[in-house]
Amino acid sequence: MSSDTAPGQAPPPLPAVKVPVAPPTQPENQPAPTKTEKPAIEMEKPGIARLQESDVIRTLSGILTTSGITDLTRLGWPTLRAASLLTTFPNAMREMSQALSRRSAANAAPILAVIGEGVGHGRSIVTSNVALAAARDGARVLVIDADRENRALSNKLTGSSKPEAKRLGWLSIGRKASRAIKTANGIEILPVIGSTHAIRKALTRARASDDYDLIIVDGPAMPFSTEERELIDVADGLAAVLPASLDINGCMDDIIAALHGARRKLIGVIIDELQPAMAAPHRSA
Repeated sequence: MSSDTAPGQAPPPLPAVKVPVAPPTQPENQPAPTKTEKPAIEMEKPGIARLQESDVIRTLSGILTTSGITDLTRLGWPTLRAASLLTTFPNAMREMSQALSRRSAANAAPILAVIGEGVGHGRSIVTSNVALAAARDGARVLVIDADRENRALSNKLTGSSKPEAKRLGWLSIGRKASRAIKTANGIEILPVIGSTHAIRKALTRARASDDYDLIIVDGPAMPFSTEERELIDVADGLAAVLPASLDINGCMDDIIAALHGARRKLIGVIIDELQPAMAAPHRSA
C-alpha cells in the first residue's frame, strides 16, 4: 500500500530548526598558530534532512511476508521508494555521510549513532531508511540495535516472519562470531545483544573486520545512562531525529543538553515528517 502523496510533489517549506554550531576547538585566548602549525578548524554546521511521506512507500507486512531472506521494505514500516535516489532525503544523507567520513579514522568504517526523542518506532524507522539510502548507493551497511529498552528494530525483525522462515546468518567479527540478520537490501542487522559493553565490543570488532563501509547504531534511547554514553563516545558522528509532530526546537534543546560536550559530534538533524498515526506498527488479526 503506497502513500497517497505523489513522489514529484513539491515539498512544503522547511520547518525552522535551531541547529547548534559548536565553538572552535581552539580557545580565543590561545596564542596564534605559528607558520608550522595548522589553525584549529571550526566544527561544521550540522546538515538538515527531511523524511517525508513523498519519500516513502508503505506496505502491509501481513500481505508481503515471504519465506525467504528478510527484506526491510516488507516489514510494514514506511521505507524509501526505489526511485528516490535523487530526491532530497538521499541527497541530504549523502552530505551527512561525507561529513561523517571526514571525522572518522582512515581505513575504518565510520560509526553513526542515530539518537532522538519521542515514543514509538519513529527513530528506528528513520534509522532503517538511513541504512537503505546508504545501501542503495552501494555501501556495505551494518546496523546495530542499541536500544535495549524499546528494541523496536529487533522486535520488528524477529517478528516479521514465521519462525521456520527466519534465517539468521553468522557474522564473523574478529575471533568471535556474533549473530546478525542478513537482509535482501545489502544491510546486515545485529539485534540487541545484551549489555552496552557487549554492544561496544561488537562495534569494535565490526570496525576491525573491514567488511563494512558504514556502521549505524540505532540508539541509545534518551535519556542516556552512564553506560550508554560509552556508545556516544565511540561514535564518529551523531544524527538527531526530531519528530515533526512535537516541538522540534524543544527536542533539539533537550538533545543538546543531554549530549554535553558530545554535541561536537552532531553531523545532522533528520526531521521525521511521516504521519505518526500511519507509522504505528501493523497488527495481524
